[in-house]
Amino acid sequence: MRRVGSGSWTPAKSRSPSLPADFMEIKSVLDEEGSVGNMVNVVGLIKDCRLPMPTRKTDYKCTLTFYDISTQEEGKSIDLVIFRPEAEMPQVAARDVVMIFNAKVQRYRTEISLISNWHTLIYVYTAEKIPKPPTSAQRALLPDPKEKGSGPLGNDHHCYVSHFYHTIDKEHAPDVEEFNERASMSMNFREKFSLLKDVEEHKIYDLIVHVVRQPWDTTLGTVTLYVSDYTKNEGFFNHTPEAVEDFVHPYDDTSTSPGVSKKGWVGPYGKQALQITCWGPHASFIMSDVAIGQWVFLRNVQIKCGRDGQNLEGFLREDRGAFADKVNVDVLEISNSEAMDPRFKDALRRWRDYTKQNRKDKKELKGIGSTDSDKKGAKRKAGDSPAEQPKTKLSSREQRKLKRAALEKEYEQRRLEKEKQLCLNDLVKCEDHAHPLSTIESILEPLYYETTIDSEEVSLPIPFSCTKYRAQVRVVDFFPRKLEDFARSRKSSVLDDILSDDGNGDDSSSSSSSSDSDDESGGADDGHELVWEWRFALRLEDGAAPKKGGPKHRVWVLVDNPDGQCLTGLNACNLFEDQETLASLRERLFTLWGNLEEHKASKAPKELPSAGAKGSRKREFVQLEKPALDSSDGEDNADKGDKGTAKEEGLSNKPFTCCIKQYGVRIKDGQSLPGANEDENVGFKRVFGLFGTMISVR
Repeated sequence: MRRVGSGSWTPAKSRSPSLPADFMEIKSVLDEEGSVGNMVNVVGLIKDCRLPMPTRKTDYKCTLTFYDISTQEEGKSIDLVIFRPEAEMPQVAARDVVMIFNAKVQRYRTEISLISNWHTLIYVYTAEKIPKPPTSAQRALLPDPKEKGSGPLGNDHHCYVSHFYHTIDKEHAPDVEEFNERASMSMNFREKFSLLKDVEEHKIYDLIVHVVRQPWDTTLGTVTLYVSDYTKNEGFFNHTPEAVEDFVHPYDDTSTSPGVSKKGWVGPYGKQALQITCWGPHASFIMSDVAIGQWVFLRNVQIKCGRDGQNLEGFLREDRGAFADKVNVDVLEISNSEAMDPRFKDALRRWRDYTKQNRKDKKELKGIGSTDSDKKGAKRKAGDSPAEQPKTKLSSREQRKLKRAALEKEYEQRRLEKEKQLCLNDLVKCEDHAHPLSTIESILEPLYYETTIDSEEVSLPIPFSCTKYRAQVRVVDFFPRKLEDFARSRKSSVLDDILSDDGNGDDSSSSSSSSDSDDESGGADDGHELVWEWRFALRLEDGAAPKKGGPKHRVWVLVDNPDGQCLTGLNACNLFEDQETLASLRERLFTLWGNLEEHKASKAPKELPSAGAKGSRKREFVQLEKPALDSSDGEDNADKGDKGTAKEEGLSNKPFTCCIKQYGVRIKDGQSLPGANEDENVGFKRVFGLFGTMISVR
């Protein structure tokens, strides 16, 4: 007899069958009550099946996903990974019941799952043949192909299957049509593993790599990871040899801090390291379980060009749908050689060979440094007798300083050789040589902030970012159309400068100040000083020719007074009156943009007299057309005959290296920005400016 409710009893014959002896509920297995490495018996309803695929050995691999009554409310399931010859694989269909003996519990990709072994038995009960309880389900049994007969199964097992099948909630399992579609899709498999030397843009790969820098998280919620498999890819960033330290083997008993480098970077130098940006569960796992010096297996890493537009980078994003919490990062252990993935072994060999060569190179470099220092010491003590010359040895600090100087010299020589090959204009200098190069296309790429709103991932556009770039460009247009208008005047007093809340001196304020003047001399008689400032814009495009059929990306950059002084080496003045300064400006800008001014003048229609030309007592203001602050090839109207934009035919100038900055300007009420639509005339608009660039005087 069994109590059903308060004061109520039911006959023992109506009692529901219980889980057979020696079987575990799946919930208990997932909660690790069945410890990792133990053998368990389970029963479940088939939810998914990945059909058998060949492995590198003779076996095939198949994965069954199923759940039971203990996990149906939480919607959880467990995987059984089966390694067998193809002929011995179990045949399952939608919502079949499986009864499994001697499956091994494992932790894989941070998740608990089951894996088959030599002693594992798998029995399948066909769903459509399972009768209602208490009838035995023996007639629905499909024996394990590798076991003759019913093996350990008894009547209590068959009866429990009938009860189990007609009790469990089947809504968590797909219908026959959806199940078959998923199973067929599992055959659409391609080998995604690749060495870093073979990865290409716009493709997805699996990688076995060494973590060569301590991972760190960013303010955008992502984690940055640097990895290497010690193969070279010409598309990667070129890391210089400085600051590269030896890595201590994580299983070296002589190390007090195994796997940790003092410098935080264990190499390799050259084009052998890949930067990977990680999101979601991958980022969380890396921050908690991955450290510098470990080897990891990364799945589904997308390769594409980074924001600099020059180097390949990796991106590891969340999966979609039901697998959003899946972690595609596995930490690899250096353990039993026979069980180790041969691809992992090959990577370890490359690492060993690189480490040996790196140490050899350091010894040779140290020897060169010692020889040079000995020569310098000999010169300093040329007047001393040999007996008076003490034996000196460079300190570690001096050796590092000498090594850094040699590496910096080598890097500078390589940079100059590369610029020479590109036929760059060596008369235009850029202040930041160490900053990586960016393309105009990458500079114009919009920024997005990825976040979660109401449990949904959204990407919010960011109006601008305060970022600096280094680019190799050429000038294809300028504004205003006349050099005399490159310097603008404004009235200023000390009090105005102190009280002004608009310190950026935007076009609207400076233009109105100069255009509202009643005479050429300014307003000296009203207590205000007339100040002249550089204020012009250059239109730039990439110095390198675009790929065949590709667009030419262009951007307008503003040049304000300090950066105009840096670029030209001249102070702004009234160029309508100071012809000597105007001639110097024209000569220096010819160095920058070649025959652009003459070419632009020949294409332009007949113009009105300049705003400040002599002979006009009262200045006639002509409103000049402003360039778009943010433009790309799609916004470029150069080939449509827009006024002030030069045609390319006949234009002759050299590309040069310059520094570009991105920043934002506030859009005031009632004010619009050129190139902006009605919805954009609120808040901020991004602007680009030139800085840190100088034209050398011959």
